[in-house]
Amino acid sequence: MILSKPNHIKIYGHRGARGVLPENTLESFKYLFENNFSGLEVDILFSKDLVPVITHDFFLDKDQTKDLDGNWIEDENIKIISKTFKELLNYDVGAVNKLSSYGRRFLNQKSLENQRIPNLKQLFEILNSYKIEDLIINLEFKSSPLINNLVPEPEEIVKLVKEEIENSNLSNQILVSSFDWRVLKEFKLQLPNISRGYLSTQQDLKKTKKNIYENSPWMGIIPFFNNLEIPKIIKELGGEAWHPLYRDITKRNVEISHEENLPVNVWTVNKEEDMLRMIEYGVDGIMTDYPVKLKNLCEKKNIKWF
Repeated sequence: MILSKPNHIKIYGHRGARGVLPENTLESFKYLFENNFSGLEVDILFSKDLVPVITHDFFLDKDQTKDLDGNWIEDENIKIISKTFKELLNYDVGAVNKLSSYGRRFLNQKSLENQRIPNLKQLFEILNSYKIEDLIINLEFKSSPLINNLVPEPEEIVKLVKEEIENSNLSNQILVSSFDWRVLKEFKLQLPNISRGYLSTQQDLKKTKKNIYENSPWMGIIPFFNNLEIPKIIKELGGEAWHPLYRDITKRNVEISHEENLPVNVWTVNKEEDMLRMIEYGVDGIMTDYPVKLKNLCEKKNIKWF
């Protein structure tokens, strides 16, 4: 797997291409490959019958989910893990409600008919049907050390996907990531040849609480550190990449990460000025909801991408 190329930016389509097509859908992934992108980021949760499924939130999102009658769901408390995979197929995730606060962020996202929550096997099947050079599949495993009964325990998470990953013919292109570093510890134990990217945020966001602080349960360790030492901690844990929130990035902590031979892939960068600043700071990869926008910007500024 090539995580970094000198003087190149790796473009990762975030949740497929969320700004253009419904997130984490098979059509959104196909859009990336048909536009010659080789990096994608997807989110993994588990159904009641322990099928690894591709969706972002622990609960069905009422702003992105319709029932089979075409009505937006109203119940905000339907856990993904409370439904079997077959039951999850009773929901359509091919649109975003443009009247919601979430939907207003993605007014140009196209709506598609009959889109279902896919499983990991379906993604692997699509990937194997394309011949993609420099492919990187960033599988983000959703897990929380703070709330129980949202996903299996970290040890079980890895056991549930181990065989599927090993049989995918894609293990050399897979980069697993998580905010819950306990999951990454289990990947190191059970699938040591799979590359690991350590997600971090030092800011409280609406759906992502900061996870970098002393005695943080998210980190699975209890170090004393300052924010410039995060790449060193990740390297000590055997990580292959650092995945910070782009607003946490400075030129200096990118330099420190590179001194540790640790590529930096930032999330989620959608504005041109932020894209250019990340490139100026020397990051290796950018996750974006608008991969074509980033590609066009790179080509306009004579910046190489892959």
